[in-house]
Amino acid sequence: MTGEPRSRIVPLGAGRPTVEVLEAGDGAPLLFLHGAGGVPAWEGVLPLLSREYRVVAPLLPGFGKSTGLESLDDQWDLFLHGFDVIEALRLDRPYVLGESMGGWMAAEMAALRPKEIGRLALAAPVGLWRDTAPVADMFGMMTHELVPYLFHDPDCPAAQRMLGVSALFSEKDDRTQEQVEFLITLARGFRTAAKFLFPVPERGLEKRLPRIVAPTLVLWGSGDRFAPPLYGELFASKIPGARLVAIEGAGHLIGLERPEPYAAAVLRFGRSG
Repeated sequence: MTGEPRSRIVPLGAGRPTVEVLEAGDGAPLLFLHGAGGVPAWEGVLPLLSREYRVVAPLLPGFGKSTGLESLDDQWDLFLHGFDVIEALRLDRPYVLGESMGGWMAAEMAALRPKEIGRLALAAPVGLWRDTAPVADMFGMMTHELVPYLFHDPDCPAAQRMLGVSALFSEKDDRTQEQVEFLITLARGFRTAAKFLFPVPERGLEKRLPRIVAPTLVLWGSGDRFAPPLYGELFASKIPGARLVAIEGAGHLIGLERPEPYAAAVLRFGRSG
């Protein structure tokens, strides 16, 4: 298993965002687009994927050392930013894996410029909406309230770590400097997510999904209470030829709760014709 990822800063040009890129592993590139939580630690599914791929994870503006959120006015700027990053990284029709918010971004990019995405994997992407199965409002909950929505088993190690983070949001002035900086980082990333997903994470993606031509894998946790599995069926039905894989015993954050079957599905799909 690979160790900690390499980090580098990729400037996109004068007056444009700069992007922190995390990389680990060798082999063909796998572009990883993170969710609203960013990539606070190289854990879960990422080390498993980097056994076979060079996993390339650009952080969105507001996450890590990436800058330039003020230059992205709306979702279209965000998607163009994604293509700018692909070009700056010199990736030609890459295999793209997106989680949650990153899955929404990956799906939109594959629909807008179908020939520029070689293969696509979507892990519990947001972006669709049904009134009968509303996506949970992460902007209206504290971290400890979110945990039961994000994990099938709130007692699993990843969920417990997240609950530990929620304990930092106290009125006591007993946090270390490192903890304060960590909270500031979380707040910056949360601001980015809110800019593009608040108040409802639906921007017309459903009518664009049939434009996707890349071979597509859709992964969903069978116990996802944040974005119900109904949405996995919708994504798979709207994207031509898409395959749907349910991950048993997983909630919304599949990569943290059930990384092994998740990685196995992504790797197996990457080897398929």
